[in-house]
Amino acid sequence: MNNTKILWLTENYPPRRGGMAQACDRIVTSIRRKGIYIDVAFFNASAYTFKVTTQINGKLIAVPVSDSPAHNLNILFNYISDPSNKLTYTHIVSFGGNTPILALPIYKSWLKTKAITLLRGNDFDVGVFQATKREILFEALKSSDVVCALSQDVKNKIEALLPNLNVVHIPNGIDLEDWQQDSYDLEEAKKFRKINNISEDEILVGLFGQLKEKKGVVFFLENLLRTGLQENIQFLMVGDIEEQVQNWIKEHSTDETKLKVIQLPFLDRFELLTKYPACDYIALPSHYDGMPNVLLEAGALGIPVIAARTGGIYEVLPKEQLDLTFHPGNADQCRQALNKAASLSVLERKNLGLKLKEYIKNNFNIQKETQAYLDMFSLI
Repeated sequence: MNNTKILWLTENYPPRRGGMAQACDRIVTSIRRKGIYIDVAFFNASAYTFKVTTQINGKLIAVPVSDSPAHNLNILFNYISDPSNKLTYTHIVSFGGNTPILALPIYKSWLKTKAITLLRGNDFDVGVFQATKREILFEALKSSDVVCALSQDVKNKIEALLPNLNVVHIPNGIDLEDWQQDSYDLEEAKKFRKINNISEDEILVGLFGQLKEKKGVVFFLENLLRTGLQENIQFLMVGDIEEQVQNWIKEHSTDETKLKVIQLPFLDRFELLTKYPACDYIALPSHYDGMPNVLLEAGALGIPVIAARTGGIYEVLPKEQLDLTFHPGNADQCRQALNKAASLSVLERKNLGLKLKEYIKNNFNIQKETQAYLDMFSLI
């Protein structure tokens, strides 16, 4: 493994915000800490110039994004192939986004490396159903020595379509030593509830991240109204809210409906430590999804989850949580889950959260995630 040198292509890396950028940073950093060399080529829409920064066990190569992916990839390859830079790689990784998937088969041939596609976010769910993207996606998958899926669900779907691929399942992990709430966070959470007039008898449900139609936000709120529980349940939305979702909320947040939605802008990860504990539940009603960081972050703090049984979400939840889940898009089951959530006592919610926290601690920690990636690289 000491001879392993990886070129890691991604559209998601800090300072870009969001769960995929966080996951990319976490995985790359944890693998580098094990002595593996990784150069991250980040196709950065905010970058003005091509820039290379030295990091521990690798470099960060910021590639400005133009209207032409071909231009971006040619510029990057010029740098990689420049003899004066003395760059050689054993593996190339595509991590999230169209440009890395487009580049993978060509770069693999030109650099004579092994190739790995790490499917994230919408790479598969959307790409497989868009004619313009499907051919590019399938070419990258077929060129890969290993395809890595976040969930067993996606692994099964890939193998059904392309049975000759080498597909592995590596779920997300979380660094539990790094991710902890303290007395300040809990006190700020109590203040937040008080400022927003949320009584102890009321339930606050959090929806965090990129809040768009794919995430099932409107579907979830519509079914909440149909249960008649809106006088007992309020919502906290933190993140970027899609215009379509925002318009629906404005239209339905009236004195007549009594729908109560508190909105906050996108917050950095550690800022959320004062918002997660304010919530009695976190909701993940996605129509389709991978394995959201929000799920592991909330669960690791002991907050129970109301969720759709889709992608990696369902695979993270212990059996005690199943009464709070529903098949994606199933309105009857969604309302049943909401009614169940509303019926639980404070103590019952706390016990559910503790079981979820323990399950994540044992099965989705960063140590297991890192070792799974090291094992994957060592086998090809």
